[in-house]
Amino acid sequence: MENNGKINPQNLGQFRLLSESLTELDELKKIFEELCSKIAKQYSLYYENGKPRKSTLIETIARSPCLTCITKSFSNKTATKNVDSLYKECHRLAVNVLVEELYRLLNTMGYKVLISAEAELEYGKADILITVTNYGLNLKGETRELLIEVKTGNSVSLTQIFRYLLDFRSDTIIVWRIRKRQVLVFNAQKIKPLLAEFMRIICLRADRLLSSQRIQPCQHTKQSNYQPSQEELEKMFEEFSSALIETLPTILQTTLEQLEIVIPSEQGENCEREK
Repeated sequence: MENNGKINPQNLGQFRLLSESLTELDELKKIFEELCSKIAKQYSLYYENGKPRKSTLIETIARSPCLTCITKSFSNKTATKNVDSLYKECHRLAVNVLVEELYRLLNTMGYKVLISAEAELEYGKADILITVTNYGLNLKGETRELLIEVKTGNSVSLTQIFRYLLDFRSDTIIVWRIRKRQVLVFNAQKIKPLLAEFMRIICLRADRLLSSQRIQPCQHTKQSNYQPSQEELEKMFEEFSSALIETLPTILQTTLEQLEIVIPSEQGENCEREK
């Protein structure tokens, strides 16, 4: 790679020293933005609107320390995960159920609610972006955003969660792991050092990619998409069906608890009086 693919030498020197000033997320994000622009240009990683595919870049770089695997993934833009349609339908059903139940509950409590499914974020997508605007006595109004990620499978991606938190639109993410019967709450402020370290390794690895004059071949084999059997699909659907009904009250209660945390107390009292 040519030297003009690197970031500013002065910033690069500070970055490699990992100075204390770079422990702040905003500083790390500035470095990432520059690295992202250069990698996107080199591998043509852009959305249709011309913006760099930041979510793809973060997901790919975080997956493996192997530069060869990273470059192969960047170059193979047509590769997609073949997820069985039954999983997709279960996910869609869970999102629809949650959207309508939340909309009903929040309106009953007196809030004006805007719920948008699959909202576009700076670093990817979330399943549900709930924007609650409470006018109350504050004429200017305030908007708080709470992200809810719906998981119908057994896996969970910390990289995906970190991407959402790094978007800075919301400092709280709820992960509804339906089949595991779990409702997990992630707060950016509580794990801020970990978020900073995650962004740091993304920047370090991206810089290593840009700084590499020659990337050596590797012997890593590409994992094939797993295809579940009929019995596994039937078992999955049975587990999903019972777990959704069983955990629905929990996800609703957790969501309301998180909303109460971010809504000013005076406005919350007004809403109680209006019911």
